[in-house]
Amino acid sequence: MLGKILGGGLGWILGGGPIGALIGVAIGSAFDKGGTSIFRSDEDPKQHGKKRQTQRGDFSAALIVVSAAVMTADGKILKSELDYVKRYFLQNFGEAIAIEKIKVLGEVLKQEIPIDDVANQIKLNMRIAEKRLLVQYMFGIALADGDIHSSEIEMIQRISNGIGINHYEFLSMKAMYTQRYSQSGQQRAYQSGGQKARKQQGPSLSTCYQILGITSSSTEVELKKAYRKLAVKYHPDKVAHLGQDHVQTAEDKFQKVQEAYEKVKDSRGLN
Repeated sequence: MLGKILGGGLGWILGGGPIGALIGVAIGSAFDKGGTSIFRSDEDPKQHGKKRQTQRGDFSAALIVVSAAVMTADGKILKSELDYVKRYFLQNFGEAIAIEKIKVLGEVLKQEIPIDDVANQIKLNMRIAEKRLLVQYMFGIALADGDIHSSEIEMIQRISNGIGINHYEFLSMKAMYTQRYSQSGQQRAYQSGGQKARKQQGPSLSTCYQILGITSSSTEVELKKAYRKLAVKYHPDKVAHLGQDHVQTAEDKFQKVQEAYEKVKDSRGLN
């Protein structure tokens, strides 16, 4: 039942902790099971994180909780944000599971989320590639209305820091997702999947340097080294174990790194 609702197998989430408690109460409420947690909440998630790989159901549960955290960060839940989450769930899990997940999200939105505890559980149990995917997803929600509120940035940074993403990597991801595109914008590009349009519009040169984590004074050697490091770090294969459906989000990030590198190279007249 749980695996069906969450769209995959379960691992460390069964140990409870704050995510298990939030999801358990939400599922109990959404499906008339009395509103009590159906996960054990008295165990140390650190112990499970050492033994179990993140399963699709674990990642799905974390997605729901961080969705609620970002959606409520500015004190209001926007239809555009909910639509983004619905599209993501539909694309990644199919209609039947997406409908159930949205019901669970609705119940989680009613709860008070212990942000730092949730972040710590993710930090202890998820691998770095999975954590990066979560941050990308959070930025997608924040930008769903075509803008991003300072309180949303603060929430994403708080979670990012809490799950173990270093400051410079966060700034790189922030640069990717807060860049304004001249015509369709990042959100519309995500919906349409128009890579050609994204390449033509593209981020500014200064943003490209931020994405790559270097400056305009960096040498050619430093440029290539930064690109190779990011290309390995954000390669979609690193999240393939979560299912092919999640790879597209990783590919979008990987594409941004490539675009930034090509734009900087072109500006310097490099082959």
